[in-house]
Amino acid sequence: MSPTHQIDDPVTAGPVPSTIDHAGDLITVARAWPRARRDDAEVVLAEGPDQQGRTRAIELRLVPADGLGWRIARTRVAPYGMDPKLPDLATVADGGTVIVHRYGKRAVVRLADRFVKVVRPDDGPAIAAAARQGQQIAARAGFDAPEVLESSRGAASFSVLPGRSLHELGGVVTHQQWSRWWQRWADQWVTLARGTGAEGWLGRSHADDLPDDLVRDDLPRHTAHDEVVNLRRWLDRVARLEALPTELSQLVTTRAAQVTSNLVTQEPQELVISHRDLHDKQLLADGDSLGVLDFDTVALAEPALDLANLWVHALLRVDQGLWSRSHGEVVQQAVRTVARELEVTPERFATYAEATRLRLACLYAFRPRHRRLALAWAAG
Repeated sequence: MSPTHQIDDPVTAGPVPSTIDHAGDLITVARAWPRARRDDAEVVLAEGPDQQGRTRAIELRLVPADGLGWRIARTRVAPYGMDPKLPDLATVADGGTVIVHRYGKRAVVRLADRFVKVVRPDDGPAIAAAARQGQQIAARAGFDAPEVLESSRGAASFSVLPGRSLHELGGVVTHQQWSRWWQRWADQWVTLARGTGAEGWLGRSHADDLPDDLVRDDLPRHTAHDEVVNLRRWLDRVARLEALPTELSQLVTTRAAQVTSNLVTQEPQELVISHRDLHDKQLLADGDSLGVLDFDTVALAEPALDLANLWVHALLRVDQGLWSRSHGEVVQQAVRTVARELEVTPERFATYAEATRLRLACLYAFRPRHRRLALAWAAG
């Protein structure tokens, strides 16, 4: 299928259409990720539910339209639960429900007793090893995390944690219960970041008593330079696809120049255990227990990385209308508490927070439902 219609009103609609008509089945675009340019077209991966509520994966090829905006030159929609670059997906999806599917990249399938991450062949063992590492680190700080049940060349299976995400609960629980969970998170996150659970297990002095994958020096490192690269990658995507109006794009570029300079010129902090993508959807609550999801990204990074990401996501949930302002402030207070404990300077925190805010403005500029919010964030 190769639609030739022009995307109307590029300022408000952006480069990604809100719906895709695939052989009469209307797919609502929930998320989108720009990729590299290929064959004189911009490649965008998209994901969203079809009219039966099934998660579908889409690859769009965009070319400039006459005048402003973009035209869809080609659309590929993967059959539900199938992907030519994820050969394990069809078998796994046959007995479950696909809940995430990024075309040609990865998928997540929910089964009755587990979740399965499906990846490209040969990536499965690395995902499983990193997840085991993250689970052990989380457990030593008092957090639950999914256990790796099994893995293969192209998939890894994980246990199901009880509870609901703090993302969901933020809109329905009492202020008192919300505050208790975030106080618990603050106490345990300090322990996790410092690696002081289980009597200081993270230090090299204890290395003889630990599995090799729990030695600090073996963890990957995510530095301020990595943050600069990540932000510049998103700025390049926005520029190539003209995802922001010209004036806003120039403003974001100016702000990004300052923040990238600050990232590499300010005094960095000592690296601590970090999630690298910590936000409310990654945290589960069940009674008095908290769980951490997707901890296969565990690394050493400055404490401001995780804390600023969580802080900015709390602001985002309030702006999206998902949380009350007071619920958002509870999260911010918990983040401030951890920042003080980990001796994050106000200047360093502000730098990472601005980098996160700009990155999210760029990311959400490609998500039709939240594009207006992205424009507001880009404006500062």
